[in-house]
Amino acid sequence: MNLLIQLDVQLFLLINHLQNRFLDALVLGINWITEGGLLWLLICFFILIFCKKEKKRKIILILITLLINSWLVNVPLKLFLFRTRPNEAIEGVKILGKIWSNNSFPSGHIAASVAALLILAYLFRIRQRWFIFSSITFILFLGFARVYVGMHYPTDVLGGIIVGLVSSAVIIWLDKQVKFPEEKNEFG
Repeated sequence: MNLLIQLDVQLFLLINHLQNRFLDALVLGINWITEGGLLWLLICFFILIFCKKEKKRKIILILITLLINSWLVNVPLKLFLFRTRPNEAIEGVKILGKIWSNNSFPSGHIAASVAALLILAYLFRIRQRWFIFSSITFILFLGFARVYVGMHYPTDVLGGIIVGLVSSAVIIWLDKQVKFPEEKNEFG
C-alpha cells in the first residue's frame, strides 16, 4: 500500500509541475465549465429546448444522476474516506484556482462527468466511435486537469471514475425497471 501511495504522489508531482501558460488556460477552462455541474446543466437545457416532449424524462434522469453522484455518493464518501488535498500533504504543490473543500477522494468532477456521459449515451442510444473516443478523451483530460491544478491525486481521479461508473449503472438499472408513460405515448 505504501508503494501505491508513493507512486500516486510522484505521478501527482510530475503532472502538477508541468505547468505553463497554455496548459494553465486550458485546464482552468475545463475546470470552470465542469464546476458545479455547469456543463451538464447546459446540456440538459439544450435537450429541453431541442428534444421532443416525450424525451423530457431524459433530462430528469441526467439531473438525478448528477444529484446522486454529488449528494448521495460523493459527499458521504469524502467524509468517510477523508483524504486531505495534495496542497495540505505535500510541499511545493502548485495550486491553480479555488480549493473547495479539504476532502480529496474521490473526484466529484470526474464522477459526475463519467456518469453524465454514460447516461447520455444510454438515453440517446449513442454507440458511435466518435462519441466513445471523445468521451474517453474528455474524461482523461479532465482527470489530468484536476491533478494539474493541484486539487486531486491520480487515485482520486480513478476513484471518481469508479463512482461515476457505479452510479450510472444503478441509474440505468433503475430506468429499465420503471416504465414511463411518455414511452407509451399516452400523454403526447
